[in-house]
Amino acid sequence: MPEAQTNSGSKLYICMTPKNEDLDEAGFEALTYVLVKKVGSVGERGINTNIVSYDTWDTQVSMKGKGITNAGDPQVELAEDLADPGQIAMRAAGAPNVPDAYAFKVERPNGTLEYLRGLVAGPNSPGGRNEDFILNTFTLALNQVPLIVAAPVTP
Repeated sequence: MPEAQTNSGSKLYICMTPKNEDLDEAGFEALTYVLVKKVGSVGERGINTNIVSYDTWDTQVSMKGKGITNAGDPQVELAEDLADPGQIAMRAAGAPNVPDAYAFKVERPNGTLEYLRGLVAGPNSPGGRNEDFILNTFTLALNQVPLIVAAPVTP
């Protein structure tokens, strides 16, 4: 395996059927996904746990503990393609009146998979200048810790 990998060649998929409960690996693998084309970027995701503190009169150092964990709110940036079935599914899931969560799959060229599940908001358009592409940005409000499945090992 190379020392470092890029995102080049990775693919993003969305399951068009709402998934409002946590899924395990088998649950994610059983789903049918649609490829989202022209993905330029998928933002930061993963666990970010709040550190909570409480001060008492009898100590100089705060007591600390772990609070709620956020799985991330990555932004997905796409070159707009109004005819792409994956982008059509993203727009449908992102509509303001849709309260459901959706499952996503990120497929790496080496066979590693990353599964995500959350709400979709958007699209937004960042605008731009004369040589900028027409882009759409969606936010995935993840409500399950991302599940990473390592690529199969070949002897």
